[in-house]
Amino acid sequence: MKTGDSIVVFNGTQKDYECKIVKIDPKSTMCLLDVTATIRSRFERGRKIILCAAIVKKDTFEWIVEKATELGVTDIIPVAAERSEKKSLNEERLKKIAIEASEQSGRGDVPVIHEIESLEEAIKFPKPTLSLPSEINKIAFHTEGDPFLQSDLDNTTDPIMVFIGPEGGWSPKELEMFHAQNIKVRCLGTQVLRAETAVVAALSQVVFAN
Repeated sequence: MKTGDSIVVFNGTQKDYECKIVKIDPKSTMCLLDVTATIRSRFERGRKIILCAAIVKKDTFEWIVEKATELGVTDIIPVAAERSEKKSLNEERLKKIAIEASEQSGRGDVPVIHEIESLEEAIKFPKPTLSLPSEINKIAFHTEGDPFLQSDLDNTTDPIMVFIGPEGGWSPKELEMFHAQNIKVRCLGTQVLRAETAVVAALSQVVFAN
């Protein structure tokens, strides 16, 4: 782009800023912008959605972050599950993917990519330092769970936490953790879904609930 061109930028506050390029400094790769208008992002979130997704292979998890961002998830917690083949991720790359997906979808903010946690740690979300209700509607998806119902969502504006397991699903020990914490275990149907498909299917139920 060149001086005089128009551009839209955002800084994570759910607002878009229409700007005109005043000056470009090629040496520092910096540019000076003149804000000509401030507009509210067209994306409207009905509820805070926290995705706890078990770590799967690199490309697949990056795809999960991209699609979860497009669907409006506010927090993404990678979970090192018992059946996760990988136990590490490039967190900086995931953040970059989330930013690009936010730009593409016009949501005006970027989801928080949390550090990798064990399922035991993730279940305890939110931490006391976060200004969130201590009680969050939590639903774990598993092929052997009870059928998912819209009534499982409770109030459509309450924060919700969605747990999606790795390839092979949650282990018996992990399922016991859910039951011990009175977390609902639900299935999306009789078919077995890939982890990334389950993420999109589950989040779609939550995001587009009436």
